[in-house]
Amino acid sequence: MPRKSPLRNGTAGLAAITASVVSAAMLTIAPASASGTDSDRDGMPNRWERSHGLNPHNDDDAERDLDKDGLRNLGEYRHSSLPAVQDTDRDGADDGDEIRDGYRSTDVLDDDFDDDGVEDGDEDADDDEVDDEDEDDARETCVRDDQDADSDDVSNEDENENETRVHDADSDDDGVDDGEEDEDDDGESNEDEDDSDDDSCEGDRNGDGEDDEDGDDRLGVIETYDSSTMLLTVASFGGNTLVLQLDDDTEIEFDSSGSGSGSDGDFSDLVAGAQIEEVDIDDDTGQVEEIELSRPDANG
Repeated sequence: MPRKSPLRNGTAGLAAITASVVSAAMLTIAPASASGTDSDRDGMPNRWERSHGLNPHNDDDAERDLDKDGLRNLGEYRHSSLPAVQDTDRDGADDGDEIRDGYRSTDVLDDDFDDDGVEDGDEDADDDEVDDEDEDDARETCVRDDQDADSDDVSNEDENENETRVHDADSDDDGVDDGEEDEDDDGESNEDEDDSDDDSCEGDRNGDGEDDEDGDDRLGVIETYDSSTMLLTVASFGGNTLVLQLDDDTEIEFDSSGSGSGSDGDFSDLVAGAQIEEVDIDDDTGQVEEIELSRPDANG
């Protein structure tokens, strides 16, 4: 059974609420203090931070998501995954997806956790004839879904599965970009396989004159907020309806752009039509910690 999620009413399994959303996995972990000095008391030992290019004297590092895989740096430390690599075990499923989905057939450090000969990203845990990796991709925002660090027209996640290099447009140095290669010799280039006919990032759903794939990484628009149950319903720009369970400790903030940025909001700001930039979920408890709203002047 998948672990319980703050998503309600059958919407569990959201792969990426935003590019910086945090895992809601509930795993038993050892205290960071047992692994050495932690100068900034952010839960990550100095030695580990230095070895992964983080600052052991800046506690903000813990809340950041260096590789944009949906798992914060602190979560990467706790799960022994790599904070600068989206897919530590190179099985085609991002670290954040593997931790958050909670399937018994996957593990962030093992590309074939159940030893059945099928990589974890290609498993179909719910037997709906859609690979877990593809389900995760379909629910991700465009920026995460189509991240292509080396601009070779193959997304980072698919490069991991192809065993080509995420940061090298021509992994085998043969003069042909990875996107033009045909890794599985099926007559179709990697680039063409990477482009899905129903890619939700194609087109301009909000009519702003910019392809969704090239736009920013906002989550979606508030449909309803019920103050009695504290359930927030959001129409995501990925085409899904999300229902989030808030509580009295959930913080409401406005985004950090524009004049007077970074101001606090409150639950009265959760009105229909308001745009949500991102949602922050606690790694350990699954609690929705923060809702970040677009500034009203940015919604126009």
